[in-house]
Amino acid sequence: MKIVDLSRTITPGMQCFPGDMTPEIERLEADGFRTANISLCTHAGTHVDAPAHMSSQSVTLDMMPPETFWGLALLADARGAAGRGIEIADLALHAEKLAEADFLLLRTGWEDKFGTEEYLAGFPALSCEAAQYALSLGIRGFGFDTISADSVESEECPIHKTLLGAGALIIENLRGLDALPAGETFLLAALPMPLANADGAPARVMAVLEN
Repeated sequence: MKIVDLSRTITPGMQCFPGDMTPEIERLEADGFRTANISLCTHAGTHVDAPAHMSSQSVTLDMMPPETFWGLALLADARGAAGRGIEIADLALHAEKLAEADFLLLRTGWEDKFGTEEYLAGFPALSCEAAQYALSLGIRGFGFDTISADSVESEECPIHKTLLGAGALIIENLRGLDALPAGETFLLAALPMPLANADGAPARVMAVLEN
């Protein structure tokens, strides 16, 4: 068994969605003890979006049962979709395996741009049709190696609304997807911080691979 950590380490000043506060960590030491005060947005680093991210009347992360954050995942290589978006045809290649999976992870190649202005623009996003297609196959969690499921410029956020409106999870800012087998299922745990009334939360995301 091999464990692959797909999470970004939260560091002071790390890149976040434009307008969100960046993490601050105040380290304290006194009387031989060390501790720290932390301030951060619920969508900092690798994080999970709950349906409540788009509607205050929707389900928050702490309302979801533990099994929501655990299941079979499939990685689809979407690096060829840059400049056109991710369509049904890109996902239909994996239709049989997708029907077995709970999570769909999309590798766009944008994780290598993290920390630069290039990370914020030009990444391929799911079309609404492709999102509905994946939902129809039973996918209940969608993971992206990008800063958002929608383009940063989008005001309507149609992919967020489509996925979260269907009760699915969104995982953003994934890393390390090159270590995963494309087109094959594997176990995934995406465990958000246990925050009350959480519209989202930083998460530790781990893939469990067979040797």
